[in-house]
Amino acid sequence: MRYFLLLGLILTCFLVSCEEEYIPDTVFDQPQVVVEGYIEMADNALPPYVLLTESRPYLSTFDTETLNGLFIRGADVWITDGTDTVKLTEVCLADLAALDTALRNSVAQGLGLNAGGNFNQNLNLCVYVDINAFSTGQSSLDIRAGKTYDLIVEIANRPRVTARTTMPANVPLDTVWYQNHPQYPLNDSLVQIVGFFRDPANESNYYRIFSRRNSEPMYPASTFGVAVSVTDDNIFNGQTSSFALQRGQSQTQEFDQNTFGYFWRGDTVVLRAGSLDYEHFRFWQTSEYNSNSQGPFGNYVRVESNIKNGIGVFGAIAYADYKIIVPR
Repeated sequence: MRYFLLLGLILTCFLVSCEEEYIPDTVFDQPQVVVEGYIEMADNALPPYVLLTESRPYLSTFDTETLNGLFIRGADVWITDGTDTVKLTEVCLADLAALDTALRNSVAQGLGLNAGGNFNQNLNLCVYVDINAFSTGQSSLDIRAGKTYDLIVEIANRPRVTARTTMPANVPLDTVWYQNHPQYPLNDSLVQIVGFFRDPANESNYYRIFSRRNSEPMYPASTFGVAVSVTDDNIFNGQTSSFALQRGQSQTQEFDQNTFGYFWRGDTVVLRAGSLDYEHFRFWQTSEYNSNSQGPFGNYVRVESNIKNGIGVFGAIAYADYKIIVPR
């Protein structure tokens, strides 16, 4: 077997050394509106918010000025629940310094920004938010299971962008606990986090999970053996199930195969278990499959979107957070 591997390496080196650089033709026509918007239902839910950016050609180069230019400013953004309509307010990093201190800190914390630090950063991230909900603690929208929400975006000299999502009922976890590493006691510093729940029978459910370790951000997570953060209930509909949580981490973080997916003794772990509607689920399923299918022999997966006259996702999510402190 080693001879075939060596031959492959030799041929690879030969082909690479003789190969001319190939730059594919671009099929990019014009920028598309990219939407990422959410409505959350949870005890610690964020108010509804939407990010609007423009797409760029695949082979584009990016610097801070280019990134700042991606954000679409001056749009009119509404969300309606069929009875009440809320117009979202555009807020950018540079604007936060001018807000009232309490409101500034509330908005910054909700957006995952450093509320006590310097807002005059080079990257001027902009987002459309239900700003009143930050100050009052409650959105003007009726946020509850079974409710449908429509997004309407008006941008100068562009077609109206719309989307629709429905809030699912949250399916709670029954128990969250930790167990020793599979190689315990040889590895006695790492643990697995395990969740147990009952999937409702005779209905289709779609799930997404996240995890946070100590003071790290909340990252999309997965279960061991699965490469995406979402799943449907096709194979366990109506059954009781358990799953081993694979710790989420930043895509830019160095990969360590010995610790990947596990937690450490002494960690404070938060597992977020969320329920999605079908369109929201399909966006993340196809998006994450596409991201995980990179490389010269990867299969292209078309990312599904519920955005009309744009791309991206407008999704409702009902979730609950479960905290566990792992003993040392």
